[in-house]
Amino acid sequence: MRTVEERLVESIVRRTIDTAEARLRKYVFTPTGEKRPERKPLTDLKEEVELFLKIRENKLLVLYGLRGVGKTTMLAQMYFKLLPQIPRERLVYVSLDKLRPLGISLNDFVQAYERLLGERIEELSQPTFLFIDEAHYDENFGTTVKDLYDSASNLMIVVTGSSSLPLKLDPDLMRRAKKLRVPPLTFTEYLLLKNGIRIPGELSMALKRAFLNCDFSGIEEKLRGVLLKFTERDVEDYLIQGSLPIYLTSGNPLEDAYEILRKIVEVDLVREGLSETTREKVLGLLLLLASGESLAYDDLSSTLGLAKATVEKMIEKLEDLEVIFPVRAYGSLGKVARKTPKYKFLAPMLRSAVLYEFGLFERDSKTLGMLLEDAVALYLHLLAKEKKLGLHYDAQKGGADFILKGHTTGVVVEVGWGRKSVRQVVKTMKKTGLTCGVVVYNGPLKKKDDVWFVPRELLLMML
Repeated sequence: MRTVEERLVESIVRRTIDTAEARLRKYVFTPTGEKRPERKPLTDLKEEVELFLKIRENKLLVLYGLRGVGKTTMLAQMYFKLLPQIPRERLVYVSLDKLRPLGISLNDFVQAYERLLGERIEELSQPTFLFIDEAHYDENFGTTVKDLYDSASNLMIVVTGSSSLPLKLDPDLMRRAKKLRVPPLTFTEYLLLKNGIRIPGELSMALKRAFLNCDFSGIEEKLRGVLLKFTERDVEDYLIQGSLPIYLTSGNPLEDAYEILRKIVEVDLVREGLSETTREKVLGLLLLLASGESLAYDDLSSTLGLAKATVEKMIEKLEDLEVIFPVRAYGSLGKVARKTPKYKFLAPMLRSAVLYEFGLFERDSKTLGMLLEDAVALYLHLLAKEKKLGLHYDAQKGGADFILKGHTTGVVVEVGWGRKSVRQVVKTMKKTGLTCGVVVYNGPLKKKDDVWFVPRELLLMML
C-alpha cells in the first residue's frame, strides 16, 4: 500500500507531466503565437535525439553553459518537436529547482514516475525522454543519473545545468555521455533572434576560413549586400546587451543580466563551497575586472582585502561557471605562471551589466572597445576549442591583444573600436615568428604587408 508521501509525489509527477506543454510554450512561441527562431546548438541536440530514436540505445546528453544562455529554451524547443510523435507520458520535463523546495529528490521523482507509468525504468517498452533542467539543485542528481543510465532501457536523458555541471558527474559516466556546451550568442545569432536577419552560413564559413588562412581576398564579393541588412547601432546593441537571449523579452536587459550574476553569487557559488564572507566580495571583484584595468593577483588581493589564495579560488569558481575566462600570457611555462591572465567576460553584456549596476556605464569608445575585445575574445576562445589551438596575449609592453596559435600556424590579433596602427601586431608577429596579423577596427577591409585590417562587423559575422 502506498504511503501518503508516495501519493503526494505521484500527484506532483502527474501534474509536472500534464502541465509541461503549457509551462514550456513561452520559450518556443511569442505571445502572438509565432515560433521563435532556433539557436545553432539545437541542431546538435536534434541529431542526438534522432540517433536515439533510430538505434534505441540509452543515451545521456549533458547540456551545460553559463546561466542565461538559453538551455531551458533548447529543451522546450526539443520537447515541442517530439510532442507530435512521442506520447506525452513518455516525454518528461522536470526542473529540479522546483522540486527542491518541496523536499523531493530526483530519485523520488523517478520512482513515482515508474509507479504511474506501470513500468520499471529497466523495462521501458517505448522510447522515453527525461529532460532534467537545473540539475545542480539536487546534490545527489549525479548518482541518480548514473543509476538510470546504467540500468534503464529505451531511455534518453538530457541534463542541463551550470558550466561546472560536468565536473559534478561520475568521471566514467562523463566519458560515455555526450557533452554539448551552449555558448553566449554570436552576432549572427543575435541578428536572427532579434531582427529575423539571417546571415548566410556559407558567408560565415568563408569568413572563418579567411581569418584562419589570413587571406580575405575576394571576401567582399561574397557579401552581396549583407552589410546593408544591419546598422552600426545593431553592432553596438549586440556588444552592450545582445550576447544573452534575455534581451529578447526583457524591459531592461542589463538589470536582468546583473540578476543572473547575483543568482550565480547567491546560489551557484554556495554550491561551489565559497563562504558567505568570500561571496560578498565577488561582485566587487567583477567590478574591478569590468573596469578594464589589468590587475595582478596581488593588486586584487589588496583592493578586496582578501588573501591571494582566496582571490584565486574566487576566480577559479567564476571560470568554472563561465562568467569569465582566462587569456594567458604567451611564452614559457615559467613566464605564463608569473603573469596574471587577462580575464574576459564570456558574454560581453555581463561587463555592461556590472558597470551599469554601479553607475559606471557609458556608451563611449572606451566601453565599446572593451566590449568588442570581449566579443573577439569569445570568438577566438570558441575557435581555439574547435580547432585545438592555443589562445594567449602578448604580455610585453606594446604587444598585441591576442595570439591564436597552433603548431605550425597562427594569427596575431589587435582589437580597437576606432582606428588602429600595425605597430602592436607587427611587434608580436616578430616575437612569435608568425606571418599573419589581423587588426579588428572601424574602417574598410584592406591589407598592409602581412597585416589585414578587418572591419569589426566582418569579424563578428564569422561565427
